[in-house]
This record gives sequence, structure tokens and C-alpha cells, in this order.
Amino acid sequence: MVFTSIPFFLFLLAVLLLYYILPVNLRKYLLIFASLLFYGASGPEYLFLVLFVILFNYFVAAGIDKSPGKKARSVYLYASLAVNIGILVFYKYLSFILGNFALLLGLFQESPEIPLLKLALPLGISYYTFQNIGYIIDVYRGTQKAEKSVVNFSLFVLFFPKLNVGPIERARNLLPQISAEKTFSTVDLVEGSKRILWGFFKKLVVADRIAIYVDAVFVNYQYHGGLTMLLAILLYTLQVYADFSGYTDIALGTARLFGFRLMENFNHPLLSKNVSDFWRRWHISLSSWVNDYLYNPISLKRRYWGNWGIYYALFISFTIIGIWHGATWNYILFGVLQSLALIYETSTRKFRKKISRKIPVQAYNGLSILFTYLFISFALILFKTPTPGQALDILRSLSYPSGELSIDRASMILFLLIGCSILIISDYKSEYKLFSLPDRLGKSWVAQQFAYAFMLIYILIAGVFDGGQFIYFQF
Repeated sequence: MVFTSIPFFLFLLAVLLLYYILPVNLRKYLLIFASLLFYGASGPEYLFLVLFVILFNYFVAAGIDKSPGKKARSVYLYASLAVNIGILVFYKYLSFILGNFALLLGLFQESPEIPLLKLALPLGISYYTFQNIGYIIDVYRGTQKAEKSVVNFSLFVLFFPKLNVGPIERARNLLPQISAEKTFSTVDLVEGSKRILWGFFKKLVVADRIAIYVDAVFVNYQYHGGLTMLLAILLYTLQVYADFSGYTDIALGTARLFGFRLMENFNHPLLSKNVSDFWRRWHISLSSWVNDYLYNPISLKRRYWGNWGIYYALFISFTIIGIWHGATWNYILFGVLQSLALIYETSTRKFRKKISRKIPVQAYNGLSILFTYLFISFALILFKTPTPGQALDILRSLSYPSGELSIDRASMILFLLIGCSILIISDYKSEYKLFSLPDRLGKSWVAQQFAYAFMLIYILIAGVFDGGQFIYFQF
């Protein structure tokens, strides 16, 4: 079920009503059943897979907790890593690995026919796999006690608002909330509904409206000029941000309706002053996961290498981030490109600090935000295209003479401009707090309700309701 669909709304309404009608001791069971129903609607054949993953990691964590010796604990840890990563590789990367192996053999001899498995990718597998691995590592390190209740652990993995596209939750945040008794809260209902509405605005009015233009240009890039292509590249970054952060807002708002507070996944990333800053603000649940479980251990282990240990850790970590997104060379190249940018920033930090002192602060910050946005925008060409060759073709097309804009209706341009402007102004206001409404108007109940009513009406007028899935569903 897609979050922006009518079936999801009916499903959510039914679950929410039952949740607060049922006795407290039955509510977890309802959420588990609802989550299985939600997941099964997308692919019932993978219900057994996710249930196996839950039970396996539950017993592994219990085994680690009960094992006094480091050797026994390590056996459990490596067994968990082997199974979790093995399942992910089998479903997501095996065909890619076999295909590239066949190509490699073909360079030296007649390539044998290697059968390629065409498996449907289970929704959310990248997210719940990393969540389970993080949980097991925390139990192994002793920073998290193994959850004794299989019901609580099942809900930790399955909770439907974050099951398909995250955020990748941490046990220390979500498990205590699952264990705590939930009571009805009008504040949670109101704030959750507001967050959902804002997510809908981002997805339907901004992301899907941009997609009409961007998709038309990228599909027919041979027939568009450089300026048209450049506009599509710059807009695609805004589309991905609005699409993914819109999903996150709906997920966090939905969880809040039930009294749960999931971790924030975005912090105005398009206002980042450098690539390091960008990755502290973008897909925070993934980047912080990689920082805690890959970058820090690798850099600590290679600390005797000095700066080269840091560079090595950055390269490995961000190559993994690229691979996490999908089994294509484009995603791998995206990760490598990010690592090279971060290595450059790390190695030139002192030099750039000296330069910044010679330039007015506002000018330096403005240029930094602009250059970071441009870098991310051109890097995301690798997301939008299926092969490195096509990504290069897109870059070459920037030198073509100007072509026609693909939007031929003034209303579409107007809706696009209004939606993008509202999103950018909202982020800018929240980041810098440069202006605010007068106290009386800002706190007025009537003014607030009018603002949300206006947003709802605008979504109904300008929203693209046949825009399809969220971009990050494919990951």
C-alpha cells in the first residue's frame, strides 16, 4: 500500500480506531497484525522471510546476552552477519554479481552461460536488514540488552510506518517506547496529522509535480538543449528531497498517531555548506548507522595509518552507502564520488578555513551552499540513469543548444513554482529563523486552522495523485 493512496487511508483509520478501542495489553498484537497485513499487501510471498528474520535475530541476540565468553558471543555475531547479509545479497545483489562475473570471464575465454535469477526485491529489505544488524551489534557491544519479549521485538522490526522505507530505527529509541504503556493523546493525534499533511504536500505538490518535467526531459534527453537539461538536473535534486522527506514526514506522522516518535531523517539538507554537512542532514538514519557501525570501527582500527586511515574508512563507508542503494554500477559510482568529495574536504580543511577568513561570512556561506547543491545535483544523475554511459550522455547534452521546455501549460509552471517556493522558504525559515509571524497571529487557533485548511485545499488542487510510488521504494 502506498502512503498516498485511498486504501492506505482506510487501513490507517481502521487500525487507529481499533488501537484506541482495544485494551492496552492487546494493542501491540493489533499493530503486529496490521503491519503483517500492510507488508503482505505488497508481497505476501515475503511474509515468511521477514518472520524468519525476526525470529532468527531474536534468538541470536538472546544467545549473545547469555554467553559469558567473548568467543561464543563472536560466533553468534558472525552467524547473524552471515545470515542477514546473505539474505540481502541473495535477493538484491546476486544477479548483479553473476552478471558481472560472466562479463569478466568473457574477457579471457568464451563466457559460460550463467543463469541469472530474476527475483522480486522484497520491500524494505535493505532497511530492516540494517536495523537488525545494528541491534545485534549493539547487543554484542553491551550497549543494548537483548529484548526478552518476542512480541516487542517483532513490533520493533515490523512497525508498518517505517517498515518499507525507514527510517532505520535504533533499538535504544524504539524498544523503550514499545515497552511503555501508551495512552490516548490529542496532542499526538493533532501533531501527527499535521506532519502527515506536510508530507503529502511535499510528495504530491512538489515531488510529483517536478517529476512531470524531469521525467519528460530525462527520457528524451537527446532532444533537449543544455539549459533545459540543467534545469531538469537541478530540479531532480529537489524532487528526490521532497519525495523521500515527504515519505518520512508521513511515516513519522503516522507513528505519532499511535504515540510513537521515530527518529528524524532529514534536517534541511539542501542548505548544507559542504558534502560532510550534507550527509549529517540527509538520510540521517542511514548515514549515522554507517558512521556508528562502519566508519568509526574502521577508522579506529586503522588509526596508526594517520589521515590515510580516515580516507580509507570514508572510502569503504560511502562505497557501502552506494551499494546499499542498489545493484548497479551507477550506485557504486555515486558512493565512490561521495567518498572522494569527503576525502577532499578532510584533506583541505585547514586551507579552506584560511580562505573563508578572507571572504565575508554571508558570501562564503552562500557560495558553499550553492556549490554543495550543484555537486549533489550532478552526482544524482547517477541515481536517475541506469548506466554510467547514459549519465555521461546527460552531461554531454549540457553543451547542446537550447531546446524546448517540456511543460506547455502555464498552470503547471505556476503550481511547480508555488510548491517549490513554499518548501524552500519553509526550510530556510526553519534553518535560520530569520522571520516569524507576530505572536498573536502565530498562536491564533483560527489562523493555524486556516493555514492547514489552505494547505489541504492546495494539495487537492495542485497535487499529482497518479504520481506512483516513492523513489526510495526501489532501495
